[in-house]
Amino acid sequence: MIKVLHLFTTLDSGGVESFLFNYYSHIDRKKIQFDFIVPGKEQGFLEDKMKELGAKVYHVPLLRKKPLHQFLSLARIIKKGDYDIVHCHGYKSAIGLILSKIIGCKIRIIHSHMAYVTENSFQKVLRKLVTILVKILATHWFACGEDSAKWLYGEKAYKDGKIEIIFNAIDLKKYQFLSDVREKCRRELDVSNKFVLGNIARLSDQKNQSYLFNVLKELILIKPNVILLLVGNGEDEQKLKQKALELNLTPYVLFLGRRTDISDLLSAMDVFLLPSKYEGLPVSLVEAQASGLQILSSDTVTQEVDVTKNISYLPINEESVLLWKDKVLSLTSEECNRFEINNSMTDGLYDICYQASKLLNRYQEMCVIKEI
Repeated sequence: MIKVLHLFTTLDSGGVESFLFNYYSHIDRKKIQFDFIVPGKEQGFLEDKMKELGAKVYHVPLLRKKPLHQFLSLARIIKKGDYDIVHCHGYKSAIGLILSKIIGCKIRIIHSHMAYVTENSFQKVLRKLVTILVKILATHWFACGEDSAKWLYGEKAYKDGKIEIIFNAIDLKKYQFLSDVREKCRRELDVSNKFVLGNIARLSDQKNQSYLFNVLKELILIKPNVILLLVGNGEDEQKLKQKALELNLTPYVLFLGRRTDISDLLSAMDVFLLPSKYEGLPVSLVEAQASGLQILSSDTVTQEVDVTKNISYLPINEESVLLWKDKVLSLTSEECNRFEINNSMTDGLYDICYQASKLLNRYQEMCVIKEI
């Protein structure tokens, strides 16, 4: 059996965590085992689910609080685990590459999940320096898409074919639109007669839900039956609730918190909105497309995720609020067959059954080459 150690991950409800859960829940676990390293003591939303699938989860001290203790804990876990592969997510997990190189793990993967982040000059220089290090230490370079590959590894490395794209695949059948589920979910939320907008993301500055409030304020003047579902929790939750109160939007916004019925909620929505300031290749947009939804996204999000040609892109500056309002209204009048949109995605690109098997084969190839 191949043993793979993944770090770092919160095993909560973020994009990287969804990626890991989707792959591990669909991969052949008789042939491979995933283990995870989580910084800090907090147990994430997906931790128990990963353990049920057979994974081991190790918690290590936070770097900013106990850097030496984290270093020693990581070294002990990597050495004791005798891992075939150490798979590091994001350049900030460079410490995993350093230690696995020292300890003697022959297969070391660095995986880019971001296409852009807000950085000051110091942070940008630091990232570039760390990136030089990880490119030296990693034996394989992964990315979730073209933009995230170019952002971390550079245009030349991408053109030279040095990066392998591992798609943020999902269970397409799970997210297929169901009219009876839509009606049931809308009744339970008491939005049966509403025009339902939705956003599924961590409530944070990066995800930029506050921008949607500005759009919503304009929308209700024309379409008073509109309502916005915010699915997720995060550090900006109270701030967003306060802004909704100040703008008199409380009756028009439902804060649903973290949910396990995402596919049902997507069926209940009419339009999906993603105003993020930056992303890699968002799993939420893959899920929304699988549900056949009309989607409006910020133009900071990569267009390579638009496999159904059902995503519209707009800027997220103050001048564009009215553009968002007008586009949402135009999407309401566009008819689409939500079943057909899901069926158009069955080419394997974002089909987790196909992609999980493909990743297993790639891991196996790496291990065979290692033994030669």
